Amino acid sequence: MPETIPSQPETDAPSDRAPDAVWSMADPHFHEGDPALGTFFAWLEAFRRSGTPDLVLLGDLFRVWVGLPGAQGREQREVLGALGALASEGRRVVYVVGNRDYFAEEAGRAAGMLVSEGWERTVGGRRVRFEHGDLINTSDRQYLMWREFSRSRGVLGLVRSLPDRRKMALARWLEARMAHTNASYRDYEPRGEIRRWSSRLAAEGVSLAVVGHFHREAQWLVNGMEVLLLPQFRRSGRHLRLAGDGVARIVDGTGDGES
Repeated sequence: MPETIPSQPETDAPSDRAPDAVWSMADPHFHEGDPALGTFFAWLEAFRRSGTPDLVLLGDLFRVWVGLPGAQGREQREVLGALGALASEGRRVVYVVGNRDYFAEEAGRAAGMLVSEGWERTVGGRRVRFEHGDLINTSDRQYLMWREFSRSRGVLGLVRSLPDRRKMALARWLEARMAHTNASYRDYEPRGEIRRWSSRLAAEGVSLAVVGHFHREAQWLVNGMEVLLLPQFRRSGRHLRLAGDGVARIVDGTGDGES
């Protein structure tokens, strides 16, 4: 079983820490009229003021995101505008595609974001891997087949050819279908899958892996590699701050309540 890493007491004042290199969050599942969007925009402003160079979003930014013109609501356009503003200021904004993201590459890249299935950066001598987490369980062949099919070039061409009202209707249908699928993640610990997945990453020299998707906050040592599971951002604004010396900590939306 993965070894749980005990939380360490804070022994240094914030001013003594190395400046942050990366902030990251996961799985907010925003929706139309969502009051949690206020927390998110305040968080983005805190990130901007911090001077941190890299922002990594671990997917599932919305309940469903069909990232094609005509399929995006007002809130989605506002979020993309805010992220694009950060990118235009020279921040690196990375979007790691989640299981609720369909054709997000086009919209994300148009906003100046780097859109990817996974992303790595070396921080403080540590090779750090960021993933959403839905591809960790390779035994779920039904999901993997659906994921590949639903994001294929053929489906993309079909959806792109639809009139805008039908694209939006498709997005609303997907959102309604996936609106109540959160509970299973909250009670599931992917320990076996994490062990197999981390073995491969550790062999490649990764020393820290950051994962969303499972809506759990956990810190494990697996195959000699530290694994951080990030909680769902929308509940408390908790997110990862990775300092330039490689020290990772999870904090709440204001930077308090560190662990």
